[in-house]
Amino acid sequence: MPDESRPLSETYYIRTFGCQMNVHDSERMAGLMAEAGYRSVDDPSLASVILVNTCTVRDKADQKALSDLGRLRQHKKENGSVVLAVTGCMAEREQENLHRIMPEIDLIAGPSQVRNLVPMLTDVKNRQKVLLGREYGLPEMTTPPAQRGPGVTALVTVQEGCDKACAYCVVPRTRGPERSRPVAAIADEVRELVAAGYREVTLLGQNVNGYGKNAAGGASFGDLLRAVDAVEGLRRIRFTTSHPSDMDSGMLSAMRECPKVMPHLHLPLQSGSDALLSRMDRGYSLDHYRGWIERLREAVPQVALTTDLIVGFCGETEEDFEATLRAVDEFQFDGAFCFIYSPRPGTPAHRWADTPPREISVSRFRRLEERLDSLIVGKNQRQIGEVQEILVERVDHSLGRVSGRSPQFRHVRGFGKGSRPLPEPGEIVPVAIRSCTKAGLEGEIL
Repeated sequence: MPDESRPLSETYYIRTFGCQMNVHDSERMAGLMAEAGYRSVDDPSLASVILVNTCTVRDKADQKALSDLGRLRQHKKENGSVVLAVTGCMAEREQENLHRIMPEIDLIAGPSQVRNLVPMLTDVKNRQKVLLGREYGLPEMTTPPAQRGPGVTALVTVQEGCDKACAYCVVPRTRGPERSRPVAAIADEVRELVAAGYREVTLLGQNVNGYGKNAAGGASFGDLLRAVDAVEGLRRIRFTTSHPSDMDSGMLSAMRECPKVMPHLHLPLQSGSDALLSRMDRGYSLDHYRGWIERLREAVPQVALTTDLIVGFCGETEEDFEATLRAVDEFQFDGAFCFIYSPRPGTPAHRWADTPPREISVSRFRRLEERLDSLIVGKNQRQIGEVQEILVERVDHSLGRVSGRSPQFRHVRGFGKGSRPLPEPGEIVPVAIRSCTKAGLEGEIL
């Protein structure tokens, strides 16, 4: 219930940058604000509290957030009563620097402090001074109420933090050590989501398949998948992001045996070169990755495999890059997020001076994207004539079509036929595929 003691004139605005974890953190912050009696607005100029939830995985994400903050700090100067707060990964990494270069900011706190948001805002108003999230202890691993938008799919955090030491990655510094929520708490949240009308959940974690390590109870990620699969009324389960070093047979067994777990795995490879994987400190070799993909496809033959790939990492040679192209051909990925390496302060690789020249990295990035585009279009073309079952997420009556995802996470648009009414969001319907693009499939609702 909203806090009746707080005036309803208090409003908030949230600007979100970055990954699904950040999107869900913003949903949780919105839930806490609503519970405390704040009202959401779509325009920062109408808000009494402005929250900027930042990402810092790449320099471009930093620059986007800093550009936005540059405009908002001017608004703060002109409206002194407004509270300007910065949260997320860049806020965690740059707390002191942000305070120094933008003294107008009232609160700077990392993602682990989401649960302390309302007390921190109260302290800001009472103390009339800048607060840093590090002044607060790490809160318990509970999930605040989330203020989700309308839809049939929902995000559920099951694990936070990262214990890996990848040479290029700042996440262990910004998200902290790995922590897992209890299976029972996660299952209860999923039941509540189903009761609210959601039909699909995506389980989130920095290393989601490392779920349960160092946690009481000894549950594994496979155990968690089975527990969520047992929730009545739920139609589909997805999860992201997995780490090759945390793959195990229990996870593969659950993917094979649980009907609600969709046949899709996002498993970052990053490079096809063992020399680069070692220098990145990824903790696995190409052969290790290959072995798990072979077992995965044996257990779940219809599985779709997507990945992350980095080009232009420190010391990358043309031979290293060619190894990545060969890996793309070998593993036949169904999709990939590709990035040019971006040095991040505070990581080991930030000190290394042997990154390839920018023009070479850009050229390699384009070659990689061309190879992947050709592969993905070819895979989509092979779906023509097949029937895909999609979970309807959106209905467009003016165009006579619905859209949603296939089990393999391909985007599908299905057109109605004749005068039959279109299916409603949350229904699973068969679509006969008639055409495709790189972005997805189109067809006729059967």
